Amino acid sequence: MEYSVKHKETGEYKTLSHLEVNDMEYTVDGLILVFDTNMEAYLLLEDLQE
Repeated sequence: MEYSVKHKETGEYKTLSHLEVNDMEYTVDGLILVFDTNMEAYLLLEDLQE
């Protein structure tokens, strides 16, 4: 599985594989935060199943 994400602070768009994702949690606004293995925070845009 791959996740299309946007960096919470820099706005950088990228795709993370399931191996690069450390954790996920919901924000108070109902958005999903994705944390990579370096604990950088991203907003989930789309999850892509292959």
